[in-house]
Amino acid sequence: MFEKQKMDVTDRVTAKFHDGGMKLYVDKQPIGEVSYGTSGNEYRFEEGYSQENNKFYQYTDVQKQGETEKYTDCDEEAGWC
Repeated sequence: MFEKQKMDVTDRVTAKFHDGGMKLYVDKQPIGEVSYGTSGNEYRFEEGYSQENNKFYQYTDVQKQGETEKYTDCDEEAGWC
């Protein structure tokens, strides 16, 4: 079973100026953009990314501790897995 884990990726985020705002990247993959307006910065992120308190986060699926994922069912009668 998997659960979502929030990982701080702030140190890996880079930005490039683009059309009056900035495009945000993690490891050269686009994760979102920031536009500047009179009411402040507006953030838009790809699914799985967010921003809180001046930090950037990625949400990833991780296996719950203590559980092992079963990928195949074994046919114990014939001895095949």
